Amino acid sequence: MIRALFAAALAAFAVAVAAGNSETEALLEGKMPDDPAKPLVQGKCLLCHSADYLTQQRLTAAQWEKTVDKMRKFGTPANDEEAKLMTAYLARYWTQDLPPPRPVRAPAPRK
Repeated sequence: MIRALFAAALAAFAVAVAAGNSETEALLEGKMPDDPAKPLVQGKCLLCHSADYLTQQRLTAAQWEKTVDKMRKFGTPANDEEAKLMTAYLARYWTQDLPPPRPVRAPAPRK
């Protein structure tokens, strides 16, 4: 009985780790997770920046807040509520705990 419970717990843990790894892999590949704030970030931040530029960042929540506030001063058309939503989205996914971004590899030149 105890072995069966332990095996089930171990299996559940393995599934959770695999799911976490796939989410981390997606973030490292520069994919923006689906979230109610995603279209807002795409519409406000990607006016000037590429998604790659955003997803290579590794900032704390306070740093994301300062960054979003700075971008608003530079002219990003976002009100206070939108800025809070964007900050929360960015701080939820691109944290200092995320591994460093993968280097971009340019294609080899043609001969």
